Amino acid sequence: MKNVVIIGGGISGIAAALELSQNPAVNVQLLESSQRLGGVLETVHQDGYLIERSADNFATLIPDARELSEKHGLLPQLIQPNQQGRQAFVYSGGQTHPIPAGFSLMQPTRVMSILTSSMLTWRGKLRLLGEYWVKSPTSNSESVDESLQSFAVRRLGQEAFEKLVEPIVSGIFTADPRTLSMAATMPQFLQMERKNGGLMRGYLASKRQDASAAARRASGARYDQFMAPRDGMSAWVEGLASKLPKDCVQLNATVDKLERNTDIGWRVSTSDHRVYNAAGVIVATPAAITASLLSSVTPAAATIVNSVPYASSAVVAMIVNRNEIRGRLDGFGLVVPSCENRQALAISFTSNKYPGRTPDDQILLRVFLGGAMRPEVVDFSDDKLQLLAADELREILKWNGQGLRWQSVMRWKNAMPQYLVGHVERMKQLKDCLQLEPTLQLCGAAYNGVGIPQCVRSGKQAAQELLAQFAR
Repeated sequence: MKNVVIIGGGISGIAAALELSQNPAVNVQLLESSQRLGGVLETVHQDGYLIERSADNFATLIPDARELSEKHGLLPQLIQPNQQGRQAFVYSGGQTHPIPAGFSLMQPTRVMSILTSSMLTWRGKLRLLGEYWVKSPTSNSESVDESLQSFAVRRLGQEAFEKLVEPIVSGIFTADPRTLSMAATMPQFLQMERKNGGLMRGYLASKRQDASAAARRASGARYDQFMAPRDGMSAWVEGLASKLPKDCVQLNATVDKLERNTDIGWRVSTSDHRVYNAAGVIVATPAAITASLLSSVTPAAATIVNSVPYASSAVVAMIVNRNEIRGRLDGFGLVVPSCENRQALAISFTSNKYPGRTPDDQILLRVFLGGAMRPEVVDFSDDKLQLLAADELREILKWNGQGLRWQSVMRWKNAMPQYLVGHVERMKQLKDCLQLEPTLQLCGAAYNGVGIPQCVRSGKQAAQELLAQFAR
């Protein structure tokens, strides 16, 4: 038997443990410092409501989370978004505007949708559609990286960046687009520019190759690419954890030291003086914790990991009566450009997306505040955050209610990794450092993707790399 210790019980660590536990020659110990598994994934059940503290669904275009669910018999628990209201909005100039159909992150695919959009000036529309004729840079090297802001402004123009790209991307990554890496976050668009000469040209090329797939993208049917656990993320995590071997999981186990063990491989020590000897270790903790554990084992790798910064945010979840809102609710949410100088990054109409979250005459709204460009917000008092969120509802959604059915403040301090320009190259350097320690693997959101599917893939790949080392 090979003993493997996994440090960290978020979704990456769980995915790694599930992959390893399929091998009868491996004994897995999953050590989690808190009282529960799941990391940032957590569901609140209160007064008949279902509220997610962080992510409320996951994408299926990257199939790993869906495949993990299917493999362990949890697929029947997953649901797709409601058919009605499959659109999102941008709040701009005091008005709520639908995001143009076929505008995917930063790729325009439908000319008429752009031309009839109410949120762009004619100058902005023509500049956006002029993307077709924008020349690619002279250097098309795979190693070239640039910021998301630089890429978007260069290809789509300043107005389209400010009113469309920046708020959409900030809503996903809570990041500063001036420093966010294109190569690490949206490599598909860099590839389109290098291979096809641009984003619209890339769409037309894909249309020629696969007309049906291109039509789905152009129709804005991206909500088909998302799923959520019917009973919440916590139920999904618990379902996955139930498939692990008995006594595999150790909660309230804070690891404070990782060191080499000459005879076996590794020694993992916890703050309550427990010691685990292992042939292999997978570290699935946030970057700062991982760097601390690696510092005495591989200082070069620790330095690279520690260079990944994290952003903080706060979410105010509010449940109100639908009839008290005069603004548009016929969608799944809205994003707010930073040029509007408002407090909210985005407002999710969460109970519009999935059934069973609130009664039909009420709506669950999650107001996102803070992010990389407003780091101080996460330290505001609960009262101040709640007042800010209520003011945003009154201004943006025309809420005229005097009281709330329910509300809660959820803080995520240093929770979202920031992939700065050069991130891909730094991850290559990290991989080179870790080749000297083949029975030590890292996984999680800090490296190759922040979404749930990417974290599942990261954990699975770390486990597979370890098994491959054992087989040598």
